[in-house]
Amino acid sequence: MITHATQDHLKALVALENSLFSNDDFPLSRGSFSYHIKKNDLFVFIHEGEVAGYILWLKRKRYYRLYSLGVSVECRGRGMAQELLSYSFTLLKAQSYTLEVKTTNLSAISLYEKFGFAKQKILKGYYPNNRDGYLMRRQDNDETQKL
Repeated sequence: MITHATQDHLKALVALENSLFSNDDFPLSRGSFSYHIKKNDLFVFIHEGEVAGYILWLKRKRYYRLYSLGVSVECRGRGMAQELLSYSFTLLKAQSYTLEVKTTNLSAISLYEKFGFAKQKILKGYYPNNRDGYLMRRQDNDETQKL
């Protein structure tokens, strides 16, 4: 089941985040999750009564930015990330969507490409330890949108 995150999910979101991301990757804090629950589109995937994944979107004037997506290690390979993305596109209506991803995260890049995201440019040194990223965008119409 996928639903909007609430403050009741906060402890589980922080635990999941800390299990997925090292300090070098700047995991979201309890305060950050609390803020995003109130101000942005944060959806959680509930599996067997527990938060098994989440997706966080930031609304901009004319597009949405995928800020973070995480699925527990135990639940990977079950299509939860795909379901979170599908659910998001059903609810969030925009002409374009963007995200940043490490150039080395091949499984995430493959997933995003399946959902119509295309690499727009290389972001040199975007991530900690001078790691490069890609800016990716999905257009939901034929018009070119300026970010």
